[in-house]
Amino acid sequence: MRTLLVVLCLCFPATALAEDSVDPHFSRFDAGDGPDQNGAVVRLLDEASTKNQSNAVAWDAHGAGRPHDMRFSCKLRVLEGGDGGAFLFLNTREYGRRGPAPFVKSWVEPNLTKTFAVGVDVHNPPSKEQFSPWGNYMDLPQREISLHWDGREIVKRVAPAEFRGDFVVVVVEVRYVTGGADVTVKIGEGVVYDRYFIAHMHPYPARLAIGAQTRADATTQFDVTNISFNVERGGPPRRPPLHVDVFNHVLTNNKKTAYEAEVELPPANWAFGRVIMTIDIHDAGKDWDEWDRNGEVSIWDDEGRRLGIVPFITSYRTECHWKVDVTHFRPWLTGKRRIQIAAGTTFYKNRGYMMSLSLDFHHGTPALAPSRVVPLWVGTAKYKSAENHFQDFFEPQTVTVDDSTKAAKLFCTTTGHSQIGEFTPSKRTLVVGDGEGAARFDNTLWKTDVYLNPNRPQFGTWQYARAGWAPGDVVWPWILDLTDHVTPGADTTFAYEPRPYVFDGPRQPTEKQINAASHVVRTYLVLYREPTDLVAAPILLVTNVQADSNAAKAGMKRGDYLATYDDKQIDSVDDLRAAIKGAADKEEVSVVIFRGTERIELTLKPGRMGINLAAR
Repeated sequence: MRTLLVVLCLCFPATALAEDSVDPHFSRFDAGDGPDQNGAVVRLLDEASTKNQSNAVAWDAHGAGRPHDMRFSCKLRVLEGGDGGAFLFLNTREYGRRGPAPFVKSWVEPNLTKTFAVGVDVHNPPSKEQFSPWGNYMDLPQREISLHWDGREIVKRVAPAEFRGDFVVVVVEVRYVTGGADVTVKIGEGVVYDRYFIAHMHPYPARLAIGAQTRADATTQFDVTNISFNVERGGPPRRPPLHVDVFNHVLTNNKKTAYEAEVELPPANWAFGRVIMTIDIHDAGKDWDEWDRNGEVSIWDDEGRRLGIVPFITSYRTECHWKVDVTHFRPWLTGKRRIQIAAGTTFYKNRGYMMSLSLDFHHGTPALAPSRVVPLWVGTAKYKSAENHFQDFFEPQTVTVDDSTKAAKLFCTTTGHSQIGEFTPSKRTLVVGDGEGAARFDNTLWKTDVYLNPNRPQFGTWQYARAGWAPGDVVWPWILDLTDHVTPGADTTFAYEPRPYVFDGPRQPTEKQINAASHVVRTYLVLYREPTDLVAAPILLVTNVQADSNAAKAGMKRGDYLATYDDKQIDSVDDLRAAIKGAADKEEVSVVIFRGTERIELTLKPGRMGINLAAR
């Protein structure tokens, strides 16, 4: 149970912001008179007509202890024009508990080390220039909200409701969960992010800062009032994840288009609440291919089938870094597995891609555990004709749902290709069940926010809307919760109904162009059960057992995992030293190890064990 240790509430005029500081720290980094406070309103920009401003305000930290969830709220007034501002939860380990905000090159791209921030960008003018960093060729609303963590922009979206002009309420909530944090952002009448998961964003001590700027070609106003910043402290310490490196800077070319590796992954009965896959495309210099290629991470399942689990599209020569939640593939991410990474089959001038891949298994028992992954449609669907329109690929599938099933979800990643397949919206329906009681889920395969891809700018036509994908991005799945539409122990039928293309306007493609369209599809049904048989996963791997040692005499072997010593959980060598010291007066101690999926309890004499350990 969490305890509320400290609440820092900033409601102007300020009363108590820290133990020995009541005043905010104002900073001016460029033109203008700088920020100030006018009654209850903090004015970040001195007036809406001054160009090239860069200002900030920060408050000292309040309280101490282990940080946990955070909540920020205020009323914001920002005008149309540019550039915008940011709300930052400064990491006090990096930027100090007191003092002014650090200099930030761009307040609408607030990328700071080990710090979470929300960017408010009201300047992204329409542009037809293919190589522009703006990319807003469709002239979509310039009210973009971005999330930033540890020096990177994670995601950027257009706010669903207009907020520029008058004061509106802003709420930012950070709730730490297994493997990262869920972030909610509300502005005015719109919810921009609803529990958006940011991987590997863990609790840290924070203090508040706000920054804003104008540009040489655009100005705005950025006023804030009714500021409240609450930090809830407490919660158990976080155990380090089990980390598995799979590929490290492998470089493809026309002779080596894919890499495979056989890795040992943790047993299925070890409790992990989240599994995060990290994929990187590195700068390969002269060996770097220039085009957007189909990439994919694949795994061989228990039946020996190679199945794609994380598709991605390479960028136009921009480095990429993605963290993908692959927890739903946990039934396959166990034991000895073959994993492949590939990005294209032929390359320009024999160039390729330099890539890395790793997995992090985050400790924790999930509310429901994925128990079975069922491939429904995996492969390439071809349009062929108006009469066919992909239909022959999507044969209905019948699945017998496990008796133990408590929930079911469908994960579908689809990308369109060829000139028509790539640049034409495609309507589809997923049907679950038969007859009048069947559930129907409609969707259009079309992605309009390509120009907001964090891996920008790029070369080439990177910013144009596409059928389900973006250059330099992971293909994010269409996810459906089907729990209410399946019955444990019974058969359920699944059908995928594509629609024929519809073309409006005077310019009509030829029949040959339309028929050449294709969709690359990966659709999986994931069944979940109660996690009744999961056990807390150990962290320390036994890398060596000395002959005739205390551990060797008890039967410990190289490759075992050390879980507990004298009934104490062991997550580090320091934990083990402390446990050994605490049991020094005992005649014997109990030690629990794992050998694969087998849990083994050994009895040892107290004192030095004679083993070498490594954290995984």
